[in-house]
Amino acid sequence: MLYEIADFFGADDYFSTEGAEEWSEIQSVLDGLTLQLQPSGQAGLDGKAIFDPKGTNKALTEGAAAFGWGKISLPPDLTAFGTDWDAGKNAVLAEWQFSNYPFLWNNIVRSQVVARNGWLLAGMMDSPKALLVVTKSGCLPASQSTLYFEQGKAQLEKARATLDLDLAIRLVGLTIEPNATTVSASWNNYAGRTSRSVVAGEYREFDVAWKPAKAGRRSANLTAQL
Repeated sequence: MLYEIADFFGADDYFSTEGAEEWSEIQSVLDGLTLQLQPSGQAGLDGKAIFDPKGTNKALTEGAAAFGWGKISLPPDLTAFGTDWDAGKNAVLAEWQFSNYPFLWNNIVRSQVVARNGWLLAGMMDSPKALLVVTKSGCLPASQSTLYFEQGKAQLEKARATLDLDLAIRLVGLTIEPNATTVSASWNNYAGRTSRSVVAGEYREFDVAWKPAKAGRRSANLTAQL
């Protein structure tokens, strides 16, 4: 699958040197990823194809696990920030960030606290030196209020000068060809809105219709081919 990258706080240098192996592994997972879509259940969008965070999360987790990445639990002092990171290995933490946009900063803050204190987390070989955040491009239709790559990039660019972080951050945005007319995707139907059990899944082709640019970005409307 295609993706964009934005680096902050020395991420370019880190993932070109000390973290090159870890990035190569995640890069392999991203390269082999299939676009995951699901029918929307939100009012006004019933049945329309939108980005599937559950299917994407599962694919990323399983792909990373094949390289030895695993969930990393938060230490007891940080349970106010959640329960775990989606993946971690050696000195790199990773989060598949497809939920509401404020959680980007939840992930950054909790990772920074661990890095600043030099804490060694269970399942890691060293205290965190870098954070990978995988999200989706704003061109992909999705549930309302969820984070998209361009938004996260803009927030980090605005805040960068005021922050003194101890870990590199690489933001990754899953996307499609900017002028695509069709895309292939896994079309996933779930037992219920909060269910993670796919009751019907199939590989399908979707027509892409591009909407005019809004707030500096175009968005795609995806329609399953008959």
